[in-house]
Amino acid sequence: MSYSRFLVFLLVVFSLTGLAFAKGPVTGEIQAFIVSVTEDGEEVVTEAREAEPGHVMEFRIVFTNSGEEDVRGIQVVDPIPNNTRFIPDSHQSDVPAAFEVSIDGGESFEVEPVVRIETQSDGSQKEVVVPPEQYTHIRWLAEEELESNGGKHEYTYRVTVD
Repeated sequence: MSYSRFLVFLLVVFSLTGLAFAKGPVTGEIQAFIVSVTEDGEEVVTEAREAEPGHVMEFRIVFTNSGEEDVRGIQVVDPIPNNTRFIPDSHQSDVPAAFEVSIDGGESFEVEPVVRIETQSDGSQKEVVVPPEQYTHIRWLAEEELESNGGKHEYTYRVTVD
């Protein structure tokens, strides 16, 4: 059986408000992992170099502030990679952060569940929930400052490879 594979490549965008960014260097790193489950039901997480259909991938985004000033207003935006689907409720952060999703290529964001009104064939309208596989981007809005002198924030989410 032949599997299509793709190399792991992501872009993380972050923005900061105020002058805090200019006062201290903030670095970001993203890592990709393959999540598998042993026969005993234990999760095993290994670094990803390639992914195949059916794999579950976990992305970890870490920001570090090596400056001398705290940084506020961090927004972490990440596109859902092509050929993958976001896994519902898989997002986490180690700091309080509002989580939002986009279904329009990152043009706008909203909290889950994403709901739309559809007109039915009889003219009536029905509220429908947009499924997570239609998410194109995700975003966290950190509610805490990124502390100075080595402070870190970590954000994670999972996808399934198509």
